[in-house]
Amino acid sequence: VHLDKVRTGQAPPDYQDPRRFFERTYLTDTLRSFSAEVVARLSGKRVGTNAVFNLTTQFGGGKTHALTLIYHLARYGQKAVGWPGVMEIANQASVSTIPQAATAIFVGTEFDSITGRGGDDGTPLRRTPWGEIAWQLGGEEGFAIVREHDERMVAPAGDVIQAFLPKDT
Repeated sequence: VHLDKVRTGQAPPDYQDPRRFFERTYLTDTLRSFSAEVVARLSGKRVGTNAVFNLTTQFGGGKTHALTLIYHLARYGQKAVGWPGVMEIANQASVSTIPQAATAIFVGTEFDSITGRGGDDGTPLRRTPWGEIAWQLGGEEGFAIVREHDERMVAPAGDVIQAFLPKDT
C-alpha cells in the first residue's frame, strides 16, 4: 500500500475502502496495542510520556499498514465501530467511542520541494511539508497562515503551526 494513494483515493480497494481494509487486516497484539494507544490519545487520555510514535521495523514490517489503519480510524471516527476489530481497539483504549480527527498525510519521498504540489490545478502552489499539511488540514484558510513561510521555504514556529491546526477535531 502507498499511504499517499490512500489519501488521494487512488489506492487498491483493499486499502481504500476502510471496512474492506479492516475485514482483511489481522489485528496482531502489537497492532491492536498501537492503535488503542492512538485512539486513547485522540480521546484526550494521556498514554505513556510521549504523543510521538516511532515505528521501527524492517522493510515490509507493517509500518504503512499500521498507519493506514490509524488513518481510517481517525478519519471515520465513530462510523468505524461496525468494522471488524474496532470494538476490540476501543475496549483496549478504555473508550466508548472512536474519536474523529482531522488527518493529513505527508510522504516525503513523494513530495518535491522544487516543483511542489498544486499551482496549476486551482489550488495554491505548496513547496514545503508545512504548506502541504496546512493545506490538507485547513484548505485555503489553513494554507494562508503559512503561505509566507512556504514561499520563503522556512519552517514555521510553534505559534504558526498551532494557528493552522483544527481547533475541535
